[in-house]
Amino acid sequence: MSNEAKNNQDLLAVNKICAGIDVHRDSISVTIISETPSGEINTGFREFSTFTPNLLEMRDWLLSQGCTIAGMESTGKYWFTVYFILEDVMDVNVYNAKHLKSIPGKKTDRRDSAWIANVVRHNMLVPSYIPDKQIRDARLLSRTRKSLVQHRGSVRQRVLGLLDSAGIKLSSVVSDVFGTSGRNLLNLLKSGEPITAKRVSGIVFGPLRDKVDKLLIAMQGYLHETHIYLIEMEMGIEAMLTSRINEIETRLMAFLIDTDSKREAHEKLILIPGFSERSAMLLLSEVGFDLKTFPSLKNFCSWAGLAPGKKESAGKNLSGKIQVRQRYLRSLFIEVAFAATRCKDTFMRAKYYALKSRIGGKKAIVAIAHLLAEAAYRAIKERLDYRELTSKYVSLSQMNKDLRHLAKITDRLGKDAVMAIMKGQEEIIY
Repeated sequence: MSNEAKNNQDLLAVNKICAGIDVHRDSISVTIISETPSGEINTGFREFSTFTPNLLEMRDWLLSQGCTIAGMESTGKYWFTVYFILEDVMDVNVYNAKHLKSIPGKKTDRRDSAWIANVVRHNMLVPSYIPDKQIRDARLLSRTRKSLVQHRGSVRQRVLGLLDSAGIKLSSVVSDVFGTSGRNLLNLLKSGEPITAKRVSGIVFGPLRDKVDKLLIAMQGYLHETHIYLIEMEMGIEAMLTSRINEIETRLMAFLIDTDSKREAHEKLILIPGFSERSAMLLLSEVGFDLKTFPSLKNFCSWAGLAPGKKESAGKNLSGKIQVRQRYLRSLFIEVAFAATRCKDTFMRAKYYALKSRIGGKKAIVAIAHLLAEAAYRAIKERLDYRELTSKYVSLSQMNKDLRHLAKITDRLGKDAVMAIMKGQEEIIY
């Protein structure tokens, strides 16, 4: 008997009949492990193609063997189709590829599928969180939107690069070249008409009205026909991408927020500083409305990639970096955190600047994102309204720390030594 079999015998078998599926692009390897009432263990192995008729044949074979649970590795996007085929007829566990590592030795597809089957049989690993069908479809829309937004950002960078190459320093004066005023200025540049103070002052708004002289200087350059042609082409692409992004957002809102309960969760998220209708919708499209998979705030923040790391050896903490994974959800929370720091007279803004002076801006914004994740968890799962503490809460907390420190000094030096400092202070808040 091999060492692997001996080790498996020592473990408690949770699932008596289960399957392990090793997924590839063109083929899958399936191993079934079944245990008879007398304790005899039988195994079966078959390979299938990844075409839909062959996957249906695989499903029928598993059901004919009495299999009610299967496991597989999250290999790229190849596991999607297998999961869709099986999810309605049995439990399917999808495991993180980093966690699901086979024992060292000779590696084959058959051994891999057998190892996955043993993991399922003995319930060795916690499976990954797979949301329901509606949230999976919502994720497709939201992540497609993000790709389009990134593509639009690249197009806008190319437009700014063309302007800089022509000596047009518009971005040095206008904070958002693609806002209403910025687009009006771009259209004036493309038109070839004379650029005068009267024309510029008539197409800009807000604070830019006081910067007409700077705008006239910034718009002096060497804009050739080639520049104009390329800018018009890029702006056409930018307009098309913006239209598609707006279409996806409208479709996503109608598809996702379709009941009063879901609308309530969406509205409670908007109450949190930094969240808008769009960002709240994008968050719900990633996590869904049922957070039973995450029993506590720590579990949710860890899954979102916002929990501090822990690496200890010989009693020393070696690293506290956050995890690398979860690029979608963590980046969303960090974007919302930046927006929250611009909300005046809020706890999040005051807390950010208090932390920034102590640990730096990057770590401070991640800490604010962590606080926002906790608030979002309570809003979605517990349906609690966000209660704003205002910026005074941070200063009050700091004052309490200072007073506790002063109390320690009083104990060490004596009361008389600090009476002058404490004069007029009737009560110390501990």
